[in-house]
Amino acid sequence: MAEKKYPAGQYLSALFGYARDFNYNHLVFEANRFKVSVILQRRSNTYGNADLFYSSADPKAFAEVMSAINQAIEIAELEGDRQATVKTPDLERQDQIFQFKLKEFGHGKYLLDLSI
Repeated sequence: MAEKKYPAGQYLSALFGYARDFNYNHLVFEANRFKVSVILQRRSNTYGNADLFYSSADPKAFAEVMSAINQAIEIAELEGDRQATVKTPDLERQDQIFQFKLKEFGHGKYLLDLSI
């Protein structure tokens, strides 16, 4: 059975575009050894609070997307900055800026919160 691969540029363009269109301000990646889930969260007094499940995938199929995000975070950390920039070629604004928090829960479970 062939696994569906997620191309980083197209996936991130769709994710950031959807989040911006519906006023979501947090992209939460929950990762463990078996799957990666993406959840959109809105924390707003104007639009209300909301959580929306966006997608989930096998970590091997999602590796290109996580690699692009991790690369942006590593560059930001090397520069001593708390804001990272990732490329989204399918959107009008091709550079998306986000703040990040990584939490490790042990046993291979991670939560990455991107605040846009």
